[in-house]
Amino acid sequence: MRRRTTTKNKKTAEAATKTAANRVMVVFAIALSAAAMGASAQTWRCGNTYSDQPCEGGRTVKVEDRRSDADRKASEDAARRNERSAGRLARSRQSLEREAVGQRGPTTFDAGRFTTNAQPLTPAERAAQARQRKHTAEPRPTSARFNSPSSGDEAPKETSKKKKKKKPGSGSAG
Repeated sequence: MRRRTTTKNKKTAEAATKTAANRVMVVFAIALSAAAMGASAQTWRCGNTYSDQPCEGGRTVKVEDRRSDADRKASEDAARRNERSAGRLARSRQSLEREAVGQRGPTTFDAGRFTTNAQPLTPAERAAQARQRKHTAEPRPTSARFNSPSSGDEAPKETSKKKKKKKPGSGSAG
């Protein structure tokens, strides 16, 4: 059975494709720039960033990659496998969450949470969900029993024996 692709699913798929394409382009650009720089270029650490230009208070950093070509290729292949696996797991999780939403009937506040990155609910959203559940739930049966003489029912009879009160001074002195 094939599911219809909704606009939201198309947008999510397009965003994932763009993100993956951006990652590939960034890795490719870094690889090209590293190859173009060669061994004579210096890298500067400026605070928490790295640059090929010197900066105030910066220091040079060695960026030699001493791995062999085989090691580098194996590492890149492993990273690609991990990325594909993570994508499959994310799609599987999102599919399961969409099914769960369909089974329990989402409220207005949490319908979109299961198809996108889940975030914890704010206290206001939790309160709104509680109100929604309260108003949509079946009414609870009453536990009080009302008998009226006009309906022919009699009040329930007391079957248990009442305890007698002890009179003062009638205790056993012994």
